[in-house]
Amino acid sequence: MTALTVLLLAAALAFGFSRLTGIHPIPLFILAGFAAGLPLDLDSTLLGDALILGVSILVFAAGVELNPARVGRQRRAALVVGSVQFALLGIIGVGVGLLLGLELEASLYLGLALTASSTLVVVRILQKRSQLFEPLGRMITGVLLLQDLLIILLIPIVVRIPDGAWAVGEGVVATLALVALTFVTLQWIAPFVLRRLASDEESLLLLVLTILFAFMGLTHWLDLPLISGAFLAGVALSAFPVNAMIRGQLTSISNFFNALFFTALGAFLPFPGASELVPALLLTGLLIVVTPPIVALLAERFGLSARPALNAGLVLAQTSEFSLVVGLQAVAVGQMTDSTFSVIVWVTVLSMALTPFITTHRIIDALVRFHPTRSGKAKAQVPVGHVVVVGCGKTGMELLEILMGTPRELLVIEVDPATVDRLREAGIDTIRGDISNPLVLRDAGVRDAHLVISTVRSTKDHAELLSLRGEGKATMIRTFEESETRWVEDRGAIAVPYSEAAAEEFMKWFTAEDWSSAR
Repeated sequence: MTALTVLLLAAALAFGFSRLTGIHPIPLFILAGFAAGLPLDLDSTLLGDALILGVSILVFAAGVELNPARVGRQRRAALVVGSVQFALLGIIGVGVGLLLGLELEASLYLGLALTASSTLVVVRILQKRSQLFEPLGRMITGVLLLQDLLIILLIPIVVRIPDGAWAVGEGVVATLALVALTFVTLQWIAPFVLRRLASDEESLLLLVLTILFAFMGLTHWLDLPLISGAFLAGVALSAFPVNAMIRGQLTSISNFFNALFFTALGAFLPFPGASELVPALLLTGLLIVVTPPIVALLAERFGLSARPALNAGLVLAQTSEFSLVVGLQAVAVGQMTDSTFSVIVWVTVLSMALTPFITTHRIIDALVRFHPTRSGKAKAQVPVGHVVVVGCGKTGMELLEILMGTPRELLVIEVDPATVDRLREAGIDTIRGDISNPLVLRDAGVRDAHLVISTVRSTKDHAELLSLRGEGKATMIRTFEESETRWVEDRGAIAVPYSEAAAEEFMKWFTAEDWSSAR
Protein backbone atom coordinates (compact mmCIF):
# COMPACT_ATOMS: atom_id res chain seq x y z
CA MET A 1 0.00 0.00 0.00
CA THR A 2 2.92 2.36 0.65
CA ALA A 3 4.12 2.02 -2.95
CA LEU A 4 0.62 2.69 -4.31
CA THR A 5 0.24 5.73 -2.05
CA VAL A 6 3.57 7.13 -3.25
CA LEU A 7 2.59 6.63 -6.90
CA LEU A 8 -0.80 8.33 -6.48
CA LEU A 9 0.76 11.25 -4.58
CA ALA A 10 3.39 11.71 -7.30
CA ALA A 11 0.67 11.58 -9.97
CA ALA A 12 -1.40 14.21 -8.15
CA LEU A 13 1.57 16.59 -7.90
CA ALA A 14 2.39 16.08 -11.59
CA PHE A 15 -1.19 16.78 -12.60
CA GLY A 16 -1.26 19.98 -10.57
CA PHE A 17 1.97 21.17 -12.18
CA SER A 18 0.50 20.36 -15.61
CA ARG A 19 -2.50 22.59 -14.93
CA LEU A 20 -0.20 25.44 -13.90
CA THR A 21 2.22 25.22 -16.83
CA GLY A 22 0.12 23.89 -19.71
CA ILE A 23 2.56 21.00 -20.29
CA HIS A 24 0.81 17.76 -21.17
CA PRO A 25 0.57 15.61 -18.01
CA ILE A 26 2.01 12.42 -19.56
CA PRO A 27 5.71 13.41 -19.46
CA LEU A 28 5.16 14.98 -16.03
CA PHE A 29 3.64 11.74 -14.69
CA ILE A 30 6.70 9.84 -15.94
CA LEU A 31 9.11 12.36 -14.39
CA ALA A 32 7.17 12.35 -11.10
CA GLY A 33 7.27 8.55 -10.96
CA PHE A 34 10.96 8.58 -11.80
CA ALA A 35 11.64 11.07 -8.99
CA ALA A 36 9.55 9.03 -6.54
CA GLY A 37 11.26 5.78 -7.48
CA LEU A 38 14.83 7.01 -7.04
CA PRO A 39 14.90 7.21 -3.21
CA LEU A 40 12.40 4.38 -2.64
CA ASP A 41 12.61 0.68 -3.43
CA LEU A 42 9.09 0.28 -4.80
CA ASP A 43 7.57 -3.17 -5.21
CA SER A 44 8.41 -4.33 -8.77
CA THR A 45 5.41 -6.71 -8.81
CA LEU A 46 3.02 -3.85 -8.08
CA LEU A 47 4.71 -1.71 -10.70
CA GLY A 48 4.34 -4.49 -13.26
CA ASP A 49 0.64 -4.97 -12.49
CA ALA A 50 0.04 -1.21 -12.69
CA LEU A 51 1.77 -1.09 -16.07
CA ILE A 52 -0.26 -3.96 -17.54
CA LEU A 53 -3.61 -2.67 -16.30
CA GLY A 54 -2.83 0.94 -17.07
CA VAL A 55 -1.66 0.33 -20.62
CA SER A 56 -4.81 -1.65 -21.43
CA ILE A 57 -7.08 1.21 -20.37
CA LEU A 58 -4.73 3.68 -22.05
CA VAL A 59 -4.91 2.22 -25.54
CA PHE A 60 -8.63 1.50 -25.13
CA ALA A 61 -9.33 5.18 -24.43
CA ALA A 62 -7.12 6.18 -27.38
CA GLY A 63 -9.12 3.91 -29.67
CA VAL A 64 -12.44 5.45 -28.58
CA GLU A 65 -11.22 8.84 -29.87
CA LEU A 66 -10.33 7.52 -33.33
CA ASN A 67 -13.55 7.08 -35.25
CA PRO A 68 -12.72 6.40 -38.94
CA ALA A 69 -15.78 8.39 -40.06
CA ARG A 70 -14.33 11.51 -38.46
CA VAL A 71 -11.65 11.67 -41.16
CA GLY A 72 -14.27 12.61 -43.77
CA ARG A 73 -12.90 13.85 -47.09
CA GLN A 74 -9.35 13.86 -45.77
CA ARG A 75 -8.98 10.07 -46.13
CA ARG A 76 -6.58 10.20 -49.07
CA ALA A 77 -4.48 12.95 -47.49
CA ALA A 78 -4.32 11.07 -44.18
CA LEU A 79 -3.36 7.85 -45.96
CA VAL A 80 -0.49 9.44 -47.89
CA VAL A 81 0.79 11.68 -45.05
CA GLY A 82 0.51 8.92 -42.45
CA SER A 83 2.14 6.26 -44.64
CA VAL A 84 5.11 8.44 -45.66
CA GLN A 85 5.70 9.70 -42.12
CA PHE A 86 5.40 6.17 -40.73
CA ALA A 87 7.83 4.69 -43.27
CA LEU A 88 10.39 7.50 -43.07
CA LEU A 89 10.56 7.63 -39.27
CA GLY A 90 10.61 3.84 -39.10
CA ILE A 91 13.61 3.70 -41.44
CA ILE A 92 15.37 6.41 -39.42
CA GLY A 93 14.72 4.55 -36.17
CA VAL A 94 16.01 1.23 -37.52
CA GLY A 95 19.08 2.94 -38.98
CA VAL A 96 19.88 4.70 -35.71
CA GLY A 97 19.41 1.44 -33.82
CA LEU A 98 21.86 -0.40 -36.06
CA LEU A 99 24.36 2.47 -35.79
CA LEU A 100 24.11 2.20 -32.00
CA GLY A 101 25.03 -1.48 -32.25
CA LEU A 102 21.60 -2.91 -31.44
CA GLU A 103 20.43 -6.29 -32.70
CA LEU A 104 18.08 -6.30 -35.70
CA GLU A 105 14.99 -7.14 -33.59
CA ALA A 106 15.72 -4.32 -31.12
CA SER A 107 16.34 -1.91 -34.00
CA LEU A 108 12.99 -2.86 -35.56
CA TYR A 109 11.26 -2.15 -32.27
CA LEU A 110 13.06 1.18 -31.99
CA GLY A 111 11.95 2.11 -35.51
CA LEU A 112 8.37 1.07 -34.73
CA ALA A 113 8.43 3.17 -31.56
CA LEU A 114 9.31 6.31 -33.54
CA THR A 115 6.50 5.95 -36.09
CA ALA A 116 3.45 6.88 -34.01
CA SER A 117 2.42 10.30 -32.72
CA SER A 118 0.56 10.58 -29.44
CA THR A 119 -3.21 10.32 -29.85
CA LEU A 120 -3.79 11.63 -26.33
CA VAL A 121 -1.55 14.69 -26.78
CA VAL A 122 -2.66 15.57 -30.32
CA VAL A 123 -6.41 15.14 -29.74
CA ARG A 124 -6.17 17.30 -26.63
CA ILE A 125 -4.42 20.08 -28.60
CA LEU A 126 -6.98 19.92 -31.42
CA GLN A 127 -9.90 19.98 -28.99
CA LYS A 128 -8.43 22.90 -27.07
CA ARG A 129 -8.04 24.89 -30.31
CA SER A 130 -11.45 23.81 -31.71
CA GLN A 131 -9.71 22.30 -34.76
CA LEU A 132 -10.79 18.68 -34.41
CA PHE A 133 -13.47 18.91 -37.10
CA GLU A 134 -11.63 21.28 -39.44
CA PRO A 135 -9.81 19.81 -42.48
CA LEU A 136 -6.57 20.05 -40.48
CA GLY A 137 -8.03 18.10 -37.55
CA ARG A 138 -9.70 15.50 -39.77
CA MET A 139 -6.46 14.81 -41.62
CA ILE A 140 -4.48 14.51 -38.39
CA THR A 141 -7.12 12.17 -36.92
CA GLY A 142 -6.75 9.96 -39.98
CA VAL A 143 -2.96 9.96 -39.65
CA LEU A 144 -3.19 8.95 -35.98
CA LEU A 145 -5.65 6.15 -36.73
CA LEU A 146 -3.49 4.81 -39.56
CA GLN A 147 -0.33 4.90 -37.43
CA ASP A 148 -1.96 3.10 -34.52
CA LEU A 149 -3.48 0.43 -36.78
CA LEU A 150 -0.14 -0.16 -38.48
CA ILE A 151 1.54 -0.61 -35.11
CA ILE A 152 -1.18 -3.04 -34.01
CA LEU A 153 -0.61 -5.01 -37.22
CA LEU A 154 3.19 -4.93 -37.07
CA ILE A 155 3.76 -5.81 -33.40
CA PRO A 156 2.70 -9.48 -33.89
CA ILE A 157 5.01 -9.67 -36.91
CA VAL A 158 8.06 -8.29 -35.08
CA VAL A 159 7.37 -10.45 -32.01
CA ARG A 160 7.15 -13.64 -34.08
CA ILE A 161 10.13 -13.05 -36.40
CA PRO A 162 12.41 -15.37 -34.33
CA ASP A 163 9.78 -18.14 -34.68
CA GLY A 164 9.82 -18.14 -38.47
CA ALA A 165 7.58 -17.17 -41.40
CA TRP A 166 4.74 -19.53 -40.47
CA ALA A 167 4.35 -17.99 -37.03
CA VAL A 168 4.43 -14.49 -38.57
CA GLY A 169 1.69 -15.48 -41.03
CA GLU A 170 -0.50 -16.83 -38.22
CA GLY A 171 -0.10 -13.56 -36.33
CA VAL A 172 -1.10 -11.51 -39.37
CA VAL A 173 -4.19 -13.64 -40.06
CA ALA A 174 -5.26 -13.51 -36.41
CA THR A 175 -4.82 -9.73 -36.29
CA LEU A 176 -6.82 -9.21 -39.51
CA ALA A 177 -9.61 -11.38 -38.08
CA LEU A 178 -9.68 -9.18 -34.99
CA VAL A 179 -9.81 -6.05 -37.19
CA ALA A 180 -12.78 -7.54 -39.09
CA LEU A 181 -14.61 -8.18 -35.80
CA THR A 182 -13.87 -4.58 -34.81
CA PHE A 183 -15.51 -3.31 -38.00
CA VAL A 184 -18.62 -5.44 -37.44
CA THR A 185 -18.92 -4.25 -33.84
CA LEU A 186 -18.35 -0.64 -34.87
CA GLN A 187 -20.98 -0.66 -37.61
CA TRP A 188 -23.78 -2.76 -36.14
CA ILE A 189 -23.34 -4.42 -32.73
CA ALA A 190 -22.25 -1.45 -30.56
CA PRO A 191 -24.85 1.05 -31.88
CA PHE A 192 -27.68 -1.50 -31.59
CA VAL A 193 -26.89 -2.54 -28.00
CA LEU A 194 -25.64 0.69 -26.44
CA ARG A 195 -28.52 2.87 -27.62
CA ARG A 196 -30.87 0.63 -25.66
CA LEU A 197 -28.86 1.22 -22.50
CA ALA A 198 -28.43 4.98 -22.87
CA SER A 199 -30.64 5.74 -19.87
CA ASP A 200 -28.96 3.22 -17.55
CA GLU A 201 -25.48 4.51 -16.76
CA GLU A 202 -24.37 1.56 -14.63
CA SER A 203 -25.38 -1.02 -17.24
CA LEU A 204 -23.77 1.09 -19.95
CA LEU A 205 -20.44 1.18 -18.11
CA LEU A 206 -20.57 -2.56 -17.42
CA LEU A 207 -21.25 -3.32 -21.07
CA VAL A 208 -18.36 -1.10 -22.20
CA LEU A 209 -15.97 -2.91 -19.85
CA THR A 210 -17.39 -6.26 -20.99
CA ILE A 211 -16.58 -5.42 -24.60
CA LEU A 212 -13.08 -4.36 -23.56
CA PHE A 213 -12.32 -7.57 -21.67
CA ALA A 214 -14.00 -9.72 -24.34
CA PHE A 215 -11.65 -8.31 -26.97
CA MET A 216 -8.67 -8.77 -24.66
CA GLY A 217 -9.71 -12.36 -23.89
CA LEU A 218 -10.05 -13.11 -27.60
CA THR A 219 -6.64 -11.55 -28.18
CA HIS A 220 -5.11 -13.80 -25.51
CA TRP A 221 -6.75 -16.84 -27.10
CA LEU A 222 -5.31 -15.86 -30.49
CA ASP A 223 -1.86 -15.46 -28.87
CA LEU A 224 -1.65 -11.76 -29.78
CA PRO A 225 -0.44 -8.86 -27.61
CA LEU A 226 -3.20 -7.76 -25.20
CA ILE A 227 -2.82 -4.16 -26.30
CA SER A 228 -4.10 -5.12 -29.75
CA GLY A 229 -7.41 -6.23 -28.28
CA ALA A 230 -7.66 -3.22 -25.97
CA PHE A 231 -7.06 -0.71 -28.77
CA LEU A 232 -9.42 -2.39 -31.24
CA ALA A 233 -12.12 -2.58 -28.55
CA GLY A 234 -11.88 1.20 -28.27
CA VAL A 235 -12.12 1.65 -32.04
CA ALA A 236 -15.18 -0.64 -32.02
CA LEU A 237 -16.88 1.88 -29.69
CA SER A 238 -15.67 5.02 -31.47
CA ALA A 239 -18.69 5.72 -33.70
CA PHE A 240 -20.94 8.68 -32.90
CA PRO A 241 -23.18 8.76 -30.85
CA VAL A 242 -21.79 5.66 -29.12
CA ASN A 243 -18.47 7.33 -28.26
CA ALA A 244 -20.27 10.38 -26.89
CA MET A 245 -22.43 8.14 -24.69
CA ILE A 246 -19.50 6.29 -23.14
CA ARG A 247 -16.95 9.11 -22.98
CA GLY A 248 -18.46 10.54 -19.82
CA GLN A 249 -18.51 7.08 -18.24
CA LEU A 250 -14.97 6.33 -19.26
CA THR A 251 -13.20 9.64 -18.63
CA SER A 252 -12.71 9.33 -14.87
CA ILE A 253 -11.60 5.70 -15.07
CA SER A 254 -9.20 6.27 -17.97
CA ASN A 255 -7.71 9.40 -16.37
CA PHE A 256 -7.01 7.49 -13.16
CA PHE A 257 -5.38 4.50 -14.83
CA ASN A 258 -3.46 6.67 -17.29
CA ALA A 259 -1.95 8.60 -14.39
CA LEU A 260 -1.16 5.36 -12.58
CA PHE A 261 0.42 3.80 -15.68
CA PHE A 262 2.73 6.67 -16.58
CA THR A 263 3.75 7.29 -12.97
CA ALA A 264 4.50 3.59 -12.48
CA LEU A 265 6.45 3.63 -15.75
CA GLY A 266 8.61 6.47 -14.44
CA ALA A 267 9.23 4.62 -11.18
CA PHE A 268 10.18 1.53 -13.19
CA LEU A 269 13.00 3.39 -15.00
CA PRO A 270 16.61 3.35 -13.85
CA PHE A 271 18.59 6.57 -13.66
CA PRO A 272 19.67 7.38 -17.25
CA GLY A 273 23.32 7.66 -18.20
CA ALA A 274 24.97 9.17 -21.24
CA SER A 275 24.29 5.96 -23.21
CA GLU A 276 20.54 6.60 -22.82
CA LEU A 277 20.29 10.40 -22.84
CA VAL A 278 22.51 11.06 -25.88
CA PRO A 279 20.52 8.76 -28.23
CA ALA A 280 17.27 10.11 -26.73
CA LEU A 281 18.29 13.70 -27.48
CA LEU A 282 19.41 12.71 -30.99
CA LEU A 283 16.15 10.94 -31.79
CA THR A 284 14.05 13.75 -30.32
CA GLY A 285 15.91 16.26 -32.48
CA LEU A 286 15.38 14.10 -35.57
CA LEU A 287 11.66 13.89 -34.86
CA ILE A 288 11.28 17.65 -34.57
CA VAL A 289 13.48 18.41 -37.58
CA VAL A 290 12.22 15.71 -39.99
CA THR A 291 8.49 15.44 -39.28
CA PRO A 292 7.23 19.05 -39.81
CA PRO A 293 8.64 19.66 -43.33
CA ILE A 294 7.63 16.20 -44.59
CA VAL A 295 4.07 16.45 -43.25
CA ALA A 296 3.71 20.10 -44.32
CA LEU A 297 4.89 19.39 -47.87
CA LEU A 298 2.47 16.50 -48.32
CA ALA A 299 -0.44 18.27 -46.61
CA GLU A 300 -0.07 21.28 -48.92
CA ARG A 301 -0.36 19.00 -51.93
CA PHE A 302 -3.77 17.95 -50.62
CA GLY A 303 -5.07 21.50 -50.32
CA LEU A 304 -4.05 22.70 -46.85
CA SER A 305 -2.52 26.16 -46.65
CA ALA A 306 1.08 26.48 -45.51
CA ARG A 307 0.26 27.53 -41.94
CA PRO A 308 -2.14 24.66 -41.07
CA ALA A 309 0.09 22.24 -42.99
CA LEU A 310 3.08 23.28 -40.88
CA ASN A 311 0.87 23.16 -37.80
CA ALA A 312 0.04 19.54 -38.63
CA GLY A 313 3.73 18.69 -38.94
CA LEU A 314 4.63 20.27 -35.60
CA VAL A 315 1.69 18.66 -33.80
CA LEU A 316 2.72 15.21 -35.06
CA ALA A 317 6.40 15.67 -34.15
CA GLN A 318 6.49 13.50 -31.06
CA THR A 319 6.37 9.85 -30.10
CA SER A 320 3.36 8.19 -28.60
CA GLU A 321 1.97 6.24 -25.71
CA PHE A 322 2.08 3.41 -28.24
CA SER A 323 5.85 3.87 -28.40
CA LEU A 324 5.95 2.92 -24.74
CA VAL A 325 3.68 -0.04 -25.43
CA VAL A 326 6.04 -1.22 -28.18
CA GLY A 327 9.01 -0.95 -25.83
CA LEU A 328 7.24 -2.80 -23.03
CA GLN A 329 6.29 -5.58 -25.44
CA ALA A 330 9.89 -5.89 -26.61
CA VAL A 331 11.21 -6.07 -23.04
CA ALA A 332 8.54 -8.63 -22.09
CA VAL A 333 9.62 -11.05 -24.84
CA GLY A 334 13.33 -10.46 -24.23
CA GLN A 335 14.03 -8.70 -27.56
CA MET A 336 15.10 -5.37 -26.03
CA THR A 337 17.25 -4.40 -23.06
CA ASP A 338 16.10 -2.07 -20.29
CA SER A 339 18.68 0.46 -21.51
CA THR A 340 17.15 0.66 -25.00
CA PHE A 341 13.66 0.84 -23.52
CA SER A 342 14.88 3.75 -21.39
CA VAL A 343 15.89 5.56 -24.61
CA ILE A 344 12.36 5.14 -26.00
CA VAL A 345 10.82 6.44 -22.78
CA TRP A 346 13.05 9.52 -22.65
CA VAL A 347 12.32 10.33 -26.31
CA THR A 348 8.63 10.16 -25.44
CA VAL A 349 9.05 12.35 -22.38
CA LEU A 350 11.10 14.99 -24.19
CA SER A 351 9.04 15.14 -27.39
CA MET A 352 5.68 15.22 -25.58
CA ALA A 353 6.92 17.92 -23.22
CA LEU A 354 8.10 20.07 -26.14
CA THR A 355 4.94 19.71 -28.25
CA PRO A 356 2.87 22.47 -26.55
CA PHE A 357 5.77 24.91 -26.96
CA ILE A 358 6.65 24.23 -30.60
CA THR A 359 3.02 24.36 -31.79
CA THR A 360 2.20 27.92 -30.68
CA HIS A 361 0.95 30.48 -33.21
CA ARG A 362 4.13 32.51 -32.68
CA ILE A 363 6.40 29.59 -33.65
CA ILE A 364 4.22 28.66 -36.64
CA ASP A 365 4.12 32.25 -37.91
CA ALA A 366 7.89 32.54 -37.52
CA LEU A 367 8.55 29.32 -39.45
CA VAL A 368 6.06 30.01 -42.24
CA ARG A 369 8.09 33.07 -43.25
CA PHE A 370 10.85 30.74 -44.43
CA HIS A 371 8.45 28.87 -46.68
CA PRO A 372 9.66 28.97 -50.32
CA THR A 373 7.20 30.71 -52.62
CA ARG A 374 7.08 30.09 -56.33
CA SER A 375 5.09 33.15 -57.45
CA GLY A 376 6.22 36.50 -58.72
CA LYS A 377 5.65 39.88 -57.12
CA ALA A 378 2.47 41.86 -56.91
CA LYS A 379 1.87 44.96 -59.09
CA ALA A 380 4.67 47.53 -58.99
CA GLN A 381 2.27 50.51 -59.00
CA VAL A 382 0.79 51.31 -55.59
CA PRO A 383 -3.02 51.51 -55.91
CA VAL A 384 -5.28 54.24 -54.50
CA GLY A 385 -8.92 54.14 -53.39
CA HIS A 386 -8.98 50.36 -53.34
CA VAL A 387 -10.10 47.73 -50.84
CA VAL A 388 -7.45 45.82 -48.85
CA VAL A 389 -8.18 42.46 -47.22
CA VAL A 390 -5.58 41.40 -44.67
CA GLY A 391 -5.47 37.67 -43.90
CA CYS A 392 -7.20 35.17 -46.14
CA GLY A 393 -8.21 32.21 -44.04
CA LYS A 394 -11.75 30.82 -44.08
CA THR A 395 -13.34 34.16 -43.10
CA GLY A 396 -11.13 36.14 -45.47
CA MET A 397 -12.04 33.86 -48.38
CA GLU A 398 -15.73 34.37 -47.73
CA LEU A 399 -15.21 38.14 -47.72
CA LEU A 400 -13.30 37.94 -50.98
CA GLU A 401 -16.21 36.21 -52.70
CA ILE A 402 -18.42 39.17 -51.78
CA LEU A 403 -15.88 41.90 -52.49
CA MET A 404 -15.03 40.58 -55.94
CA GLY A 405 -18.48 41.72 -57.05
CA THR A 406 -17.72 45.38 -56.23
CA PRO A 407 -16.30 47.88 -58.74
CA ARG A 408 -13.36 48.89 -56.53
CA GLU A 409 -9.91 47.44 -57.04
CA LEU A 410 -9.10 44.63 -54.63
CA LEU A 411 -5.76 43.73 -53.02
CA VAL A 412 -4.91 41.04 -50.45
CA ILE A 413 -2.12 40.91 -47.87
CA GLU A 414 -1.41 37.32 -46.80
CA VAL A 415 1.56 35.68 -45.07
CA ASP A 416 0.73 32.09 -46.07
CA PRO A 417 2.71 31.33 -49.27
CA ALA A 418 0.42 28.52 -50.45
CA THR A 419 -2.61 30.80 -50.15
CA VAL A 420 -0.73 33.58 -51.93
CA ASP A 421 -0.05 31.25 -54.86
CA ARG A 422 -3.71 30.20 -55.13
CA LEU A 423 -4.97 33.79 -54.97
CA ARG A 424 -2.57 34.95 -57.65
CA GLU A 425 -3.51 32.01 -59.86
CA ALA A 426 -7.13 33.17 -59.47
CA GLY A 427 -6.14 36.63 -60.73
CA ILE A 428 -6.33 38.44 -57.36
CA ASP A 429 -3.56 40.95 -56.65
CA THR A 430 -1.81 39.64 -53.56
CA ILE A 431 1.21 40.74 -51.53
CA ARG A 432 2.92 38.17 -49.38
CA GLY A 433 3.97 39.68 -46.07
CA ASP A 434 3.25 40.46 -42.44
CA ILE A 435 1.01 43.42 -41.53
CA SER A 436 3.46 44.43 -38.82
CA ASN A 437 5.97 45.20 -41.59
CA PRO A 438 5.62 48.89 -42.70
CA LEU A 439 7.16 48.10 -46.10
CA VAL A 440 4.39 45.60 -46.82
CA LEU A 441 1.73 48.14 -45.79
CA ARG A 442 3.32 50.78 -48.01
CA ASP A 443 3.45 48.48 -51.04
CA ALA A 444 -0.23 47.63 -50.49
CA GLY A 445 -1.21 51.32 -50.44
CA VAL A 446 -2.88 50.93 -47.05
CA ARG A 447 -2.70 54.67 -46.28
CA ASP A 448 -4.82 55.62 -49.32
CA ALA A 449 -7.15 52.60 -49.41
CA HIS A 450 -10.91 53.21 -49.37
CA LEU A 451 -11.45 50.32 -46.95
CA VAL A 452 -9.18 47.94 -45.01
CA ILE A 453 -10.62 44.71 -43.58
CA SER A 454 -8.45 42.46 -41.44
CA THR A 455 -9.17 38.94 -40.19
CA VAL A 456 -5.70 38.43 -38.67
CA ARG A 457 -5.97 36.60 -35.35
CA SER A 458 -3.56 38.68 -33.25
CA THR A 459 -5.12 42.09 -32.59
CA LYS A 460 -1.90 43.72 -31.36
CA ASP A 461 -0.24 42.99 -34.72
CA HIS A 462 -2.41 45.79 -36.17
CA ALA A 463 -0.57 48.57 -34.33
CA GLU A 464 1.47 49.64 -37.38
CA LEU A 465 -1.55 49.44 -39.68
CA LEU A 466 -3.75 51.56 -37.38
CA SER A 467 -0.99 54.11 -36.95
CA LEU A 468 -0.64 54.41 -40.71
CA ARG A 469 -4.39 54.63 -41.36
CA GLY A 470 -5.21 57.14 -38.64
CA GLU A 471 -8.74 58.09 -37.58
CA GLY A 472 -11.59 58.84 -39.94
CA LYS A 473 -10.77 56.07 -42.44
CA ALA A 474 -12.79 52.87 -42.73
CA THR A 475 -10.72 50.16 -41.07
CA MET A 476 -12.42 46.98 -39.84
CA ILE A 477 -10.62 44.46 -37.61
CA ARG A 478 -11.92 41.15 -36.34
CA THR A 479 -11.68 40.74 -32.55
CA PHE A 480 -12.29 37.87 -30.16
CA GLU A 481 -12.47 39.47 -26.71
CA GLU A 482 -13.85 42.68 -25.18
CA SER A 483 -10.37 43.95 -24.34
CA GLU A 484 -9.37 43.56 -28.00
CA THR A 485 -12.51 45.39 -29.11
CA ARG A 486 -11.71 48.34 -26.84
CA TRP A 487 -8.10 48.38 -28.03
CA VAL A 488 -9.20 48.62 -31.68
CA GLU A 489 -11.90 51.23 -31.07
CA ASP A 490 -9.55 53.42 -29.01
CA ARG A 491 -7.39 53.71 -32.13
CA GLY A 492 -10.21 54.90 -34.37
CA ALA A 493 -11.01 51.62 -36.15
CA ILE A 494 -14.16 49.50 -36.31
CA ALA A 495 -14.00 46.32 -34.23
CA VAL A 496 -15.93 43.32 -35.55
CA PRO A 497 -16.43 40.71 -32.79
CA TYR A 498 -16.15 37.22 -34.20
CA SER A 499 -19.77 36.03 -34.12
CA GLU A 500 -22.69 35.60 -36.46
CA ALA A 501 -24.28 38.77 -35.13
CA ALA A 502 -21.15 40.75 -35.96
CA ALA A 503 -21.06 39.25 -39.44
CA GLU A 504 -24.64 40.34 -40.01
CA GLU A 505 -23.83 43.87 -38.84
CA PHE A 506 -20.89 44.00 -41.21
CA MET A 507 -23.05 42.90 -44.13
CA LYS A 508 -25.61 45.58 -43.34
CA TRP A 509 -22.86 48.21 -43.30
CA PHE A 510 -21.21 46.85 -46.41
CA THR A 511 -24.39 46.61 -48.52
CA ALA A 512 -25.38 50.13 -47.44
CA GLU A 513 -22.02 51.57 -48.59
CA ASP A 514 -22.30 53.91 -51.55
CA TRP A 515 -20.09 52.40 -54.21
CA SER A 516 -21.25 54.82 -56.89
CA SER A 517 -18.14 56.97 -56.39
CA ALA A 518 -15.85 54.06 -57.15
CA ARG A 519 -13.26 54.79 -59.74
